[in-house]
Amino acid sequence: MAIVEWSDDFKLGEAEIDREHWGLFALINDLSDKHAQGAGDASITSAIDALAAYVDVHFQHEERLMRAVGYPELDSHIELHVALARRVEEYKSRCVRQAARFDFDGFTAFLTEWLTDHILHEDMQFAKYHHKR
Repeated sequence: MAIVEWSDDFKLGEAEIDREHWGLFALINDLSDKHAQGAGDASITSAIDALAAYVDVHFQHEERLMRAVGYPELDSHIELHVALARRVEEYKSRCVRQAARFDFDGFTAFLTEWLTDHILHEDMQFAKYHHKR
């Protein structure tokens, strides 16, 4: 069951970035499905690892594009990316240390809220800037 649904509202008009955003939605939903199906701790940790790695690659692509077009808010955007990557690592650490008490619902709610808000506000600001140029 999908906890976050992709829609055209999330499209920036940059094919690579849009595909990667869709991929992030898919990874969050996959993580949620694994948990709902009672997957073991190793499977959950592996899914979190995959998500964290994908986030890193996506942020590199997005920041490279922003740098290439001279986006004036690049530094503050990078700070948001760094903060999310740090939070994902913190959650992953907690999951590994205390899997039985891990706040899985809190983690997926945080990811869903952060991602949708970030795309609809921060990334859309970049898209508007980029498409005006």
